[in-house]
Amino acid sequence: MTNIDNLPIENTTSANNILPQFVDHLRQLHGIIVQNTYVKDTAKHLNRIIQDANNETMILIVGKERVGKTTLVNGLLGRQVLSVSDQHATGVNTFLRYGENEEIKAYFLDGVVATFDMSKLELLTTGDTFASEILREHLDYLEVYLKNDLLKSVTIIDSVSLEAGGGEMAYFPEALMNRVDEIFWVLRSGSMAIYPEILLMETLKNKGVEPLCVINGIDSNENTEMFINSERERFGHLISNFVAISATEALEAKQTNSDELWQKSQYEHLITEIQRVAENSDKKTYAIIIRFLQWLERFRFELTVIPQRDPFQSAVENIEKYAGDTQYEFSRYQRDLTIVTEYEQEYEQVANVFKNVQTLYQLLQTISQNDYLQDELVESFTEKAIYYQLKVREYRNMQSEYMREYDRLDAQHKKIHGKGLIKAIFGQHTQNDFFKERVDKLNEQQELCIAHFEKVHETETLILQSIQSVQSHLMDLSRKRLARIEQKVQELNQQRSREKHQLQLYANKLNEFSCLIEAQGYMKEKIQPFLMDEHMPLRAKDIEMLKETINSIVSIDLTNSGLLARSQMNKKMESTAIPFEAQQKYPLHTLALVEADVKSNDIPEIPKKLDIQYEE
Repeated sequence: MTNIDNLPIENTTSANNILPQFVDHLRQLHGIIVQNTYVKDTAKHLNRIIQDANNETMILIVGKERVGKTTLVNGLLGRQVLSVSDQHATGVNTFLRYGENEEIKAYFLDGVVATFDMSKLELLTTGDTFASEILREHLDYLEVYLKNDLLKSVTIIDSVSLEAGGGEMAYFPEALMNRVDEIFWVLRSGSMAIYPEILLMETLKNKGVEPLCVINGIDSNENTEMFINSERERFGHLISNFVAISATEALEAKQTNSDELWQKSQYEHLITEIQRVAENSDKKTYAIIIRFLQWLERFRFELTVIPQRDPFQSAVENIEKYAGDTQYEFSRYQRDLTIVTEYEQEYEQVANVFKNVQTLYQLLQTISQNDYLQDELVESFTEKAIYYQLKVREYRNMQSEYMREYDRLDAQHKKIHGKGLIKAIFGQHTQNDFFKERVDKLNEQQELCIAHFEKVHETETLILQSIQSVQSHLMDLSRKRLARIEQKVQELNQQRSREKHQLQLYANKLNEFSCLIEAQGYMKEKIQPFLMDEHMPLRAKDIEMLKETINSIVSIDLTNSGLLARSQMNKKMESTAIPFEAQQKYPLHTLALVEADVKSNDIPEIPKKLDIQYEE
């Protein structure tokens, strides 16, 4: 909240007429300065003043932890909209506004605005999960839109708890306090305001701001009246009034439709105070004007330093390079030529990407080495191909293991009986059972070889069924990549053309900062006369501040360097497009693997089953 005069405003037209007209002037000014990125934050602050002037009256609910701020708001809304947690206080300032469609808009510190449905409110405000905490670390504030008649006339802000400790003043963001029309300071009945809170109240009092003190929890303290009298003695001079309520009973009354409980909650007194604030349009008008005067001082400071700092200086220097440095355009052309040469080399690589691909293994290697050849369809194919190669290796390993075992047993048999396994027909020997057992194991391995060979054949069939369609798809991906390279070259040439056009704009508009020159004139010719009208609710010192600030703003000269740059501007910039003939030099090499290229041709045969006859 801003410092406002508590004296009645006399001889003024209705604030309902003044404020819309004033906002129209501010919109015009914002539309002028928003074109300049250097004053981006200042333009953002001006836009916030415009939004606040258009918005409903804003009431800020503040207080330390566990006083029932969120429950108080839920009582006003008549339902449990905001999450209440005994372990976790509200973690982000939440603006409750009227909306036909109930939803949440989350404003992040980096400027991103995201929309959520109402089911995500707990996650964003009081949730205790890791994801909740990460989200809140990056949140600036929330806007919750509700279809509630009360919110048609006011916006209620459920704030994070006051930070207070030791003997220092409690902390609360001044920028938010400056935006609101009224502050409702919440205490719990029986729990005295701590010293840091009173220090903050004193600071607000010095700015002309007197919060309304809301004593919550009268249902849990029979001595609320005595408590209020005690607190009135301590800091009653710092606030406008005391209102005692029971947020818990009010919420229950709304949920159960109990008139008796509603009267007991004393919420009618609180609603009366809200209506009083909403109807005080003169106070809001004056507050918006004072915030604009404070904004003017910030804008004056930024304009003062612009001529000595970037980006103003760099903008002038860039224009002067084209206007005064005969070597600059040549150097720039050589730079762009180097870039196009790199694009041509990339084009050649893509055009020949399949030139040396003659096997399935080489195809898989090529795909893995080039991101542009990878998508869901190709990934499905490569998974099948890798699985096929895996099954081939597994079969080879199993067949090799079988042959090693066979050769070892065959050698043992020859050593003992003088003949190999295949020719073995022998009578009763102590070794018969030994060799019979190992032959049986070999036959078991042979059956496994058969099963693995069948799996190889099955996966091989799948690969052969899809190889042609995949090859066609890979060729399409390569063509898209070539087209993208051609597009990059085209974009570079377009950029060269745009840069020339941009330089011409500098000449026509003095430079990027010409909009600030326009803003200087608009303030002098439109805004100052409007605010100095005798019907405006301004005091003498406010008018003096206005005149002094705008005169300082107008006296800042932003034209000399711009005029100098414009007078020297010419058309030296080379605008010829850099040629790109890679299409003719490097035709796309076709990928054309056939069945023989895909199949593994060195798969060994399945071992034959051993059928050795034993004589009795």
